[in-house]
Amino acid sequence: MLELRSVTKRFGTVRAVDGVSCLFPEGRVSGLLGPNGAGKTTIIRMIMDILKPDSGSIELGGDQSDRARKNGIGYLPEERGLYTRERVDDTLVYFAMLKGLSRHDAREQVTYFLDRLGMTSVAGERIKKLSKGNQQKIQFIATVVARPTLLILDEPFSGLDPVNVRIVSEIIRELNRDGMTIILSTHQMNQVEAFCENMFLINRGRLILEGEVGPIIESRSGSFVVIEGIGEIEANDLFEIVGQLDHGLKVRLHEGVDFHRLLAWIAKKRLPVTAVRPFRVPLSDVFIEAVEALDG
Repeated sequence: MLELRSVTKRFGTVRAVDGVSCLFPEGRVSGLLGPNGAGKTTIIRMIMDILKPDSGSIELGGDQSDRARKNGIGYLPEERGLYTRERVDDTLVYFAMLKGLSRHDAREQVTYFLDRLGMTSVAGERIKKLSKGNQQKIQFIATVVARPTLLILDEPFSGLDPVNVRIVSEIIRELNRDGMTIILSTHQMNQVEAFCENMFLINRGRLILEGEVGPIIESRSGSFVVIEGIGEIEANDLFEIVGQLDHGLKVRLHEGVDFHRLLAWIAKKRLPVTAVRPFRVPLSDVFIEAVEALDG
């Protein structure tokens, strides 16, 4: 769907993007991650053809005209921008028609998304009269209304309350199930774990970590297990205790000891255990470790 090959972009003496190669698979949700100033926005602007790479190439969906390429991308920027003096429905129809929809199809899609987001009652309002959260929902609709083939979302839940986070999340998942390729750029690692199948971590303009989210977490979680519902217990030939948690213990299994052997031991001892589960390192810890390794 989208492939970057050895892409480099300089601004003066600064390499904002330094030889980045990555493949965003078609029909999947991918995370584009990195600390502030890592080069993510520059990469997005090159994907959208706002900036040209100094070297390397970016291929999107085979041979397309410039107009077809741009019409096929929906971009929700972190810094929002709407025509606040205009009506909600007129603005959304305008954005949809810019992406190639007929007026009839544009109005049909606008009606659908306003209804999904509970915004039908404000269709005739001036955007400036809406709350910040409702303006954010209008910005989101403007991004997805033409149903692009590639959707780039930069902090899509900013300014939304939990109810609207859930609604927007449902729509994102529906669009992906319908085949839309999605790039999610965010600092919220829980969102990456919830949405993304694979991830690309950028720092100082370089790609420092990539792969499927699940295996990345598992490879860094080691042989740790959480035993819930149990208090003090002595270490033994199965594991060593590495931490006390609110509801139990975090232990590290000794070499050669598997999860099933631990469960059999717990059953034999008749310990008051409520749950036993493999420990998963938070993705935020993986993020920090990878960034600090390069910075160090």
